Amino acid sequence: MAILFSNEIINAVIDELKNAENSVQIITAYCKKNTFEKLDSVISSSVNNRRLLVRFRLDDVLKGSTDFEILEYGVQHGWNVFLRFDLHAKTYIVDNKRGLVGSANATNSGLNIGKAGNMEMATFIDVELEDIEKINGLFDDAIPVDGELITKMKQQFDSIEPAEKQKSHSWNTEITNRFNPSVNTLFSYELPEEFNFVEGEYFSFLDYTFSGDLNAFKEVFRWSNAYLWLLKIVKENDGEMYFGAVTEKLHNALVTDPKPYRRDVKQMLANLLDLIEKLGMEEVVIDRPNHSQRIALKEK
Repeated sequence: MAILFSNEIINAVIDELKNAENSVQIITAYCKKNTFEKLDSVISSSVNNRRLLVRFRLDDVLKGSTDFEILEYGVQHGWNVFLRFDLHAKTYIVDNKRGLVGSANATNSGLNIGKAGNMEMATFIDVELEDIEKINGLFDDAIPVDGELITKMKQQFDSIEPAEKQKSHSWNTEITNRFNPSVNTLFSYELPEEFNFVEGEYFSFLDYTFSGDLNAFKEVFRWSNAYLWLLKIVKENDGEMYFGAVTEKLHNALVTDPKPYRRDVKQMLANLLDLIEKLGMEEVVIDRPNHSQRIALKEK
């Protein structure tokens, strides 16, 4: 299994895309229009099954990490385009047989196109049926893009004044409520450790360094697996659960081998709830009736 570096990656991706016969799937956190066009241009017109999955947070678009135009371009050129807000993966899959997995986004810097390329690494793997089922799950939970959605997102994107673009922004609830990922399992590293909000502190469970902007941090945390899992579990239990019941659910959901001790799971949950309270997450209220923490979804 050869490891590819920087400019080797784009050459390998293009060679694979040229040989595609039935399907192409591009999964990327960031995506730039000129890079996407370059990749699209080498795919045979006979390949009808084309899917693009991109993270597409509003901050990503406002700050230029991703181009808004990829939505319209993709739809107009026969791609089925999907959005998630929790995506970090970068994968290029051809004919459900071969896949490039690594750190390279579908951007000029990610694929080392031009002079300002990043140092990236990737490798090709043989894709198995189980892998395709997992990939399909990513798309099943994602938001499909159509003309109506593009219009709604464009209206919000255009309404933000240039001077405001460097601040933290998120899509309105009409858009974010369309994203309902099903998070059934967690790894222990996806839960927060004890923390302090100190500028420069690194939160490993988010792969995020705190910049001092709490709103930006909230937006990243909102789409973390730990928070999405908690919302899902509480919703499934009539919108209200106590600490002990959530601890049991969390213990069962963790796939870490070996399973952590119950006291460790309690601490993981305590850290998560502490973070939710300090951030003032709008979807959840935490209180202590009868001396036991209660987690409830706020009524809308």
